Amino acid sequence: MDKEVIFNYGCLGDSLEIQANQQGYTLGKNADVCEKIRKAINMCGFHVATESQVNSMFKKLQSKVVKSLSELV
Repeated sequence: MDKEVIFNYGCLGDSLEIQANQQGYTLGKNADVCEKIRKAINMCGFHVATESQVNSMFKKLQSKVVKSLSELV
């Protein structure tokens, strides 16, 4: 059975690892990288990127986050 996992990628959300942990998952060794990417995308959104570009970047990050997920033991 598939389980839905929801992430908030905005600036004010908890770290991705905390969000994953609250839902029974971990990002493992990719937690720091994913978090740095999230922060960088948000900075781009404030300064240089269009909304379309930011959405595209978040889709790519979402793919990386989903591939990194594993259940907490």
